[in-house]
Amino acid sequence: MTRNEIVNLFTLMQPYRLHLPVVTSTNDYAKELLLQHDVVMVSAEHQTAGRGRNGRAWYGEQHKNIYCSFGLRHKNAPTMEDLPLFMARGAIAVLDTLREIAPNLNIRLKYPNDVHVREREQWCKVSGVLVEHEFLGSTCTTTVIGIGINVEQTVFPDTITQPCTSLRRSGCNAEVDSVLEVLQRWLSSSLMLPSRELSFRWFSELHASTPTFRIAEHDGLWRMVSMEHDGRLRVQETTTHIERIISDGDTLRYED
Repeated sequence: MTRNEIVNLFTLMQPYRLHLPVVTSTNDYAKELLLQHDVVMVSAEHQTAGRGRNGRAWYGEQHKNIYCSFGLRHKNAPTMEDLPLFMARGAIAVLDTLREIAPNLNIRLKYPNDVHVREREQWCKVSGVLVEHEFLGSTCTTTVIGIGINVEQTVFPDTITQPCTSLRRSGCNAEVDSVLEVLQRWLSSSLMLPSRELSFRWFSELHASTPTFRIAEHDGLWRMVSMEHDGRLRVQETTTHIERIISDGDTLRYED
């Protein structure tokens, strides 16, 4: 797909766009806007109550990073198998964005929603994706994809429980506005991918960057075998060859 085709896709979606100086959470603001609009794009200079998966906080300095959310009101309700793939759509969009902007960086995707950059002798988180669905009964009515990318921030607080980095700290001098523009294009592209193609791409990216890992609250060393239709992973313990299914509620600890 060419750059112009991606731009045209995003234009056809005609999102209601809003950029704010400060907001508690771009995801929450996007949910409010979806009461009046079918497609919304919310970005902010700063978040005061940003959050990640499993209730974790998302920290970032003002004016230095991307805090944005893309919201959809579903005209045709997605199936239960499609819902987890919105996480993949956000993560793939970030991967493609970073590879366009900083092609020399060593980047990987960590299941289900983190993007890492290799910095010296360790992998560091540079981006995270948080997807939130709202339902009317058993029918999904809206979906919001929240994305944070560390762009220009170079110092991270000790309260963060994992190594973090940014594009600037990794040697890429891109600015927030330019990264956000590229992200919008690639997010539009990922939203157009058929579920089967997206699932294949998601698993391929995960499998390529994940030799072995540990699962919180489970013994042993594990490897990925395949991806289920609903985005869960089938994994196998490397010694006993026992298989199990894990979801985005599980916490993985990569060995490298």
